[in-house]
Amino acid sequence: MAKVRSPAPARAAPGREPGAHLDWDNLRFFLELVRTGSHTRAAEYLGVDRNTVARRVTALEEKLGLRLFERGPQGWSQTAAARELAALATRVEEEVLTLTRHAAAQDPTLHGTARLTTVPHLATHFLAPALPMLHHRHPRLVLEIIADERAFNLSRREADLALRLGRPRDAGLVARRLSSLAHAFYAAPATEAGARGSLNPHGDPFLDEARGNAAQARWLDEVAPGRQVVHRCNSTFALAQAARYGLGVALLPCYIGDPDSRLRRLGGPQPDPQEIWLLVHGDLRRTPRVRAVIEWLDELVERTRPMLEGHAGTPTPS
Repeated sequence: MAKVRSPAPARAAPGREPGAHLDWDNLRFFLELVRTGSHTRAAEYLGVDRNTVARRVTALEEKLGLRLFERGPQGWSQTAAARELAALATRVEEEVLTLTRHAAAQDPTLHGTARLTTVPHLATHFLAPALPMLHHRHPRLVLEIIADERAFNLSRREADLALRLGRPRDAGLVARRLSSLAHAFYAAPATEAGARGSLNPHGDPFLDEARGNAAQARWLDEVAPGRQVVHRCNSTFALAQAARYGLGVALLPCYIGDPDSRLRRLGGPQPDPQEIWLLVHGDLRRTPRVRAVIEWLDELVERTRPMLEGHAGTPTPS
């Protein structure tokens, strides 16, 4: 089937060079469309509607006097000009981001917003209880926490800091191991498993984490290959709740299960601990607002390390 070509972009006005006074935002929309390959996905990432993405890219085409995308039977495809421009625009983006980080690092005041990304259970159970301490210490600092399983790109300023589970592989970032994170099986005290105080891999009903840690999932398949799964969920909080209400046995972080009187840790096998790592871009780590968050995290980890590592009896963070 022949390609249906989109209308040719308007030529630059006579006497004006194509590309003069380019709008960086239009380049940013273009780059995201190249990276995602979809107007919808680019719009989701940028927090706009897909028509805005299309309008921005069309404006860039008109400014440059180039066709960057063509519509074919399989959808939109990049032209050769788009591939060349994407390589150049990526270099521009890197320079803009470097300039932005440099400017942020020169700010001597401790105010504004610091963005931290981490997995949902650390955001809810570990960080949230300690937020009053940070606010009391730095009332003009706003900590924005992005609770998501995805690994956000710190180099592109999607976040300033990250707490990740497992050794990171990101290039160009400063990474530091904070603590190990232990897991164990838990059940409500009134259930058979809770009353027994030990795990029966072949008889207890299990609450499995959907799309969870791959290494833990393989370990669980080895420990209890024929287990009876009565519920799956991709939320650690929801699994803990289901266990509290007696639905079954759940593998939970010890810092969540141990302090909870509605749960009992079961004797039996435990997976290898995970590791909590702190990531920050080198250009930002000495910025006052980022430095304040790092110091708060270090203090919080030191105070709660026994719980994180699975030693019961330590009070919850405050």
